[in-house]
Amino acid sequence: MNRRELRKRATIRDVALRAGVSISTVSRVINHKDSSQMRDSTRERVVDAMTALDYTPVKAARDLRRRRTHVVALLVPDISNPFFSLLARGVEAAGSKVGYSTLICDSNNSEDEEQQHMSILLRQNVDGVILVPVGRPDRASLERLDRSNIPVVTADRRAPGIPHVEADNTGGSRDLAKCLLGLGYRRVAYLGGPQEVSTAEDRLQGFLDGLAEGGAAPVAVRRGDFTYDSGVSLGTEILRDRRLDAVVAGNDLMAIGVLHAAIAVGRRVPEDLGVAGFDDIQWAALVRPRLTTVRVPFLEIGQCAARALVALILSREGAEEQTRLPVSLVIGDSTCAQGKT
Repeated sequence: MNRRELRKRATIRDVALRAGVSISTVSRVINHKDSSQMRDSTRERVVDAMTALDYTPVKAARDLRRRRTHVVALLVPDISNPFFSLLARGVEAAGSKVGYSTLICDSNNSEDEEQQHMSILLRQNVDGVILVPVGRPDRASLERLDRSNIPVVTADRRAPGIPHVEADNTGGSRDLAKCLLGLGYRRVAYLGGPQEVSTAEDRLQGFLDGLAEGGAAPVAVRRGDFTYDSGVSLGTEILRDRRLDAVVAGNDLMAIGVLHAAIAVGRRVPEDLGVAGFDDIQWAALVRPRLTTVRVPFLEIGQCAARALVALILSREGAEEQTRLPVSLVIGDSTCAQGKT
């Protein structure tokens, strides 16, 4: 670090000025003194100022982050999606076994809300964060967490440079494509998730690879947002092509939306149209016909992510950079051998 950079480094006086408090108040926050006599709002202003000024690398400020609360945060895009609900159950179960509570945050599929949550978590003294990114995570937010000594593990979706736990999305999607070709489907459309989501891209690429290995290609590829409504709207649009014999969606919620779109346009499943999804959420077994899908071990993803995060919290080492869990095909009644209904 050169002299100019040293001169720019924030001081405790800078923090006090930004927070609108005395230097002694900043010192009390850093050293955890008289905390019971200090307003929460005052302490939060000081911590916010330290973060904004990048004061956390100073040794005393880093000590502030070393006080463990035995609380970890899980930030998911949509807790109403059964996939993330069950992943959260896995995180909570594994964390509670070693004395950690889980704070669950819902970013509502919004990158702005995701950044807001991460800013709030900086003030909540959580020991670590398990992140399921909405898209491409904000690097500045991740760097602020790192500077505050808050380790991060991503689950289901990747972020560059962050340890992650995921399913074998590419392999599972490849196997699904080969399965459909084996059943005799040839004119297949694929409805994927958002391009910026690693899971969506892996599943799409695996499906394209599986078709290519069988000498086939998709009739069409469309992108949705992994919601039921997206499946309905995209399904209604794509089923205008009466020649399609199968539609595959990047997750079960979209696939269930396609099932309902097929009913609305008069296509019988599986007699006229095959439909398949990915995840094997509980709803996949409840809809009729039972959905053909790929089973993802969401509970295990949550458990592995929690164990990896705790390893980082305790030692800042010991977490695998990448954990990929196996998946399996589930052949339901929404697909069938062509010519046999």
